[in-house]
Amino acid sequence: MAFIFLAGCGQTSENHTSGEQEEAPAPIEAVIELPEKGEPNEEVALAVTVSQGKKPVEDANEVKFEIWKEGQKDASVQVEAKHSENGKYTSAYTFLEDGLYHVQSHVTARDMHTMPTETIQIGKAEEGQHEHSEDAAEEGHHHNGEVGIQLEKPEIIKAKAQTPLAVLLVKDESPLTDARVRLEIKKQGSNPAWVDMEEAAEGEYKSNYQFPSGGTYLITIHVQNDAGLHEHTEVEVTVE
Repeated sequence: MAFIFLAGCGQTSENHTSGEQEEAPAPIEAVIELPEKGEPNEEVALAVTVSQGKKPVEDANEVKFEIWKEGQKDASVQVEAKHSENGKYTSAYTFLEDGLYHVQSHVTARDMHTMPTETIQIGKAEEGQHEHSEDAAEEGHHHNGEVGIQLEKPEIIKAKAQTPLAVLLVKDESPLTDARVRLEIKKQGSNPAWVDMEEAAEGEYKSNYQFPSGGTYLITIHVQNDAGLHEHTEVEVTVE
């Protein structure tokens, strides 16, 4: 499987032949390793294996786990993970109460970010927990690491200039087509701007955006489709 990212038109130098095709880097993938069950007040091992094109990623910028009890996302805690070997990053956490917990891995590596989530049952299930979990699954709002999301952008972004942006989507090692892709672009202290992207090629979605001023922006890429998929990932960009 290869993704092709088209070079910009009008480049005629020897190093940038017009119409030249370049293979885009493969998205990073992260797989959480977590037991299905645990007991209160007992340490649980957490691990996530990070790869790119089936090769281990051992130089991630940041890997951490965000943990929260079902229905208590606002009270989540975060623990840092350290690289052990072969792209595996590990940590540990002691759950204090019975209940269903969500464990989300935030992985930032090679200018990409992915956030897979798994669940673990600690002790006894609480009343009504099963029904709530089924409802959440039906909504399709999950981040299970199955979709690779990559943002393509210029190396240098200038304020008040049209900036071409592209999102590459991969699912099960194939381009993800017919998705609805939106960019949520926000600078700290300002309201977000929303940009709808159009599918220009299989798995490749494009749009232009004019950043109003210089500074650091957070771009959240939202991906949905008619099969119930709802994924998002975040990328931080600097505008001159």
